[in-house]
Amino acid sequence: MRRPALLALLLVALLWAPPAASVELKAEDIICALNPKCTPSPTRGWTRGVTKSGGKTVETYSIDLYVNFSYNSADLTSDARITLDRLGTALSDGRLQGFTFLIAGHTDAKGGDEYNQKLSQRRAGAVRTYLIEQFGVKPENLSAKGFGKSQLLDPGRPEDGVNRRVQVVNTTASPQ
Repeated sequence: MRRPALLALLLVALLWAPPAASVELKAEDIICALNPKCTPSPTRGWTRGVTKSGGKTVETYSIDLYVNFSYNSADLTSDARITLDRLGTALSDGRLQGFTFLIAGHTDAKGGDEYNQKLSQRRAGAVRTYLIEQFGVKPENLSAKGFGKSQLLDPGRPEDGVNRRVQVVNTTASPQ
């Protein structure tokens, strides 16, 4: 009788354990990706909500955030707020003061051009508004622009969810 109960408990523990690759996004990761004075360590895959696309080896200091929106809308989900709270904390950090940032909305290739363009613009605007209202980021330090499906993160899989993202670009820093 003890053995089946122990096996059941072990099975529950294994199924409920978070995967090893599921690393929580930290504000420090965002700061380092956006700050030209930081030398970031390379990242692999998706941590919760962020992949590093910036740094001294690319043209811009930027990050790609996986921000969940309600279906067919620019309404932020609770998961989106978790990611954006870390972004807001990072943008409020003194090391990023004096920089301006572009919030770039991107979609996958499932919808039409006009629809995707408008949706990505609304989503970028929603992120900008959230950061201003919740974290007091100065409006003049954030701009928002929608790119629709024109800049797919994975062009080989145009309809994949990885292409639905919000990119944050430091527009005042230039790579060294």
